[in-house]
Amino acid sequence: MRILDSFLPGSARRKRKMALLLAAVLLTAGAAFAQSDDGALLAELGGLKDKVKHPDTRTRVEAFHRVWTIAMSSGGAEVKSLALELLKEPVGSSSDHIRMPAVYAIAEIANSTNEVQVKLRALDALREPMQAEQLPIRCAGIDAVNSIVRSGKQGEVILSALTLLGGPVRSANNGVRIPAINAILHAVERSNNDRAYNQALDLLTAPLDSMAAIGGMEVRLMAVVAVERIGVEASEAATKARAMGMMQLYAGKGSWEPEAKRRALEASARIQSSVRQPQKPTEQKGQKTGI
Repeated sequence: MRILDSFLPGSARRKRKMALLLAAVLLTAGAAFAQSDDGALLAELGGLKDKVKHPDTRTRVEAFHRVWTIAMSSGGAEVKSLALELLKEPVGSSSDHIRMPAVYAIAEIANSTNEVQVKLRALDALREPMQAEQLPIRCAGIDAVNSIVRSGKQGEVILSALTLLGGPVRSANNGVRIPAINAILHAVERSNNDRAYNQALDLLTAPLDSMAAIGGMEVRLMAVVAVERIGVEASEAATKARAMGMMQLYAGKGSWEPEAKRRALEASARIQSSVRQPQKPTEQKGQKTGI
């Protein structure tokens, strides 16, 4: 920059310095205004703390939607985190009319930022609906986790999501277990995270062992597909070998249908074919090949 300034006439140099100074002032002022705005939003959120758990439905719903709006209007991680903390109240409600929209509000807030801590806070806020007994809210929770983890492949977020999906994937209810299998696969795919791949394989043993009278084969085959895709994608030889061994083990399981056994063998073969073969040394130019 100084070299460039040396070629400019004196008046041009002065104008350029003034422009840079003005830009710095505006940037500083912008940051100050943003901090001031976030301070006001944090104060407003603090004032909504009692309203989001008010026994009057109209008061509670209005407060919840205001919390949601505030979180989306700010780029500040502190504002979003406090909003998510307040949303634990409606998302823990026993009424789907209140907790269902809160689940999707949490997902939207998490997806509005790249801050890992905000996403982790959002996943923690979803813990209660993921453990609920009712099918609709658990499916909504799985949908939200799926959305959050696919919006950013940060390692901590993936592992936290997998931990959260452990309960649903071990459920005896196929309506919960099937979307959980799908969410586990989407959580780890294209992550290049060997620890996540292995944690996912741990979780998939439960549906592979399913002996449900209705939907058992469908659940097992979904798990087979997930194990296959993880094994094919993984770069670590140990992870590939583990996925391949799982498929070979279940292909020999006496209680499995012939069609399911065949699909497991196909999965094992595809994983094996994805193993990179060592390249042969390049022959020197002009060297005879013996053909």
